[in-house]
Amino acid sequence: MAGDVHLDIDPEEVPPSSPWLGRERLAGLSLVGLGALALWASSDLPFASEFGVSSGLVPRLLSILIFGLGVLQLFLSWRKPGPSTGGWRMHTMLPVVAAIVLFAVTIRGYEFGSLHIPELGLLVATPLAIVVSGLAAQDTKLPELLLFAAVLTLFCIALFRYALGLSLPVAPWLIGY
Repeated sequence: MAGDVHLDIDPEEVPPSSPWLGRERLAGLSLVGLGALALWASSDLPFASEFGVSSGLVPRLLSILIFGLGVLQLFLSWRKPGPSTGGWRMHTMLPVVAAIVLFAVTIRGYEFGSLHIPELGLLVATPLAIVVSGLAAQDTKLPELLLFAAVLTLFCIALFRYALGLSLPVAPWLIGY
């Protein structure tokens, strides 16, 4: 019909309100930021030793690769920033960020001034992180989440501590290591 207007815009792919809010551009910025942070964090690791390659080579190469891919993503998104990221639902992002922070401060302990968090190990840090991050999902059922946390915790202990031999504490408050 002559009066009908047809737009070829998918309702989920709304153009961004600002050029910097496109998905492709934000993905590139995130990669650049992550690569720069990783490069800074690995700057004190030795790059080479008299025997050849040292422990800083792979982290630096990966951080440079991530940074470079972020720059490439930014360059490619210059003409078309992609659809809008839409609204950011903080109530789903905060539990995930909180779970990461909780895992980081509880696995080996943390001290900041008078704040002292004891070293709890994988036996406590892993299920704590899983349960807290599970709060982000709307369809989470607590019994399923607790079962998943228990199974994944046992798997992580078996893999990281025993199969790979990493020096991660399992339960220093219970079994001493």
